[in-house]
Amino acid sequence: MLQRLQTVYLLAIMAICLMLSTGTLITSIQSVEGKVTQYTLGFIYFKMYENGILISSSIQYHLIGLLALVSGWTLNIIFAYKNRVRQLKLAKINFIFIGSLIAALFVKAVMDIPGFTFAGQSMQSVFALALLFFTAYLNMRAILLIKKDEELVRSADRIR
Repeated sequence: MLQRLQTVYLLAIMAICLMLSTGTLITSIQSVEGKVTQYTLGFIYFKMYENGILISSSIQYHLIGLLALVSGWTLNIIFAYKNRVRQLKLAKINFIFIGSLIAALFVKAVMDIPGFTFAGQSMQSVFALALLFFTAYLNMRAILLIKKDEELVRSADRIR
């Protein structure tokens, strides 16, 4: 199980999701007439600061649920290593879950942050979003390696 490279990729997806859940993904700072408003969006909290003072904070239950779904589903994929066809189907479904997590995060950012643009993001936000998109890439690599393993087993069965 652990000697297969796709398992390492899937564990990396879980580690990235765990790491991103603890921090801030999107930070937007807006300055109007001497008043600085900062919006921070993570998987757990959406916070709004005015001049460095916390004004509002809300828990993002739908993002927490999607993040838990991606992490749990990825763990399910890891433990389905005995049946590669099933593991391949589960990994393809995981693509849908990762895509919906990314889409939900961006919808939340556009709806809750006034004047949200991708151009005004800090380097920390860009790095966090790049890691989020990297999970989709790791999932794709895991799918390709699962297919490769399945083809190898089928070719070995034909030789016998």
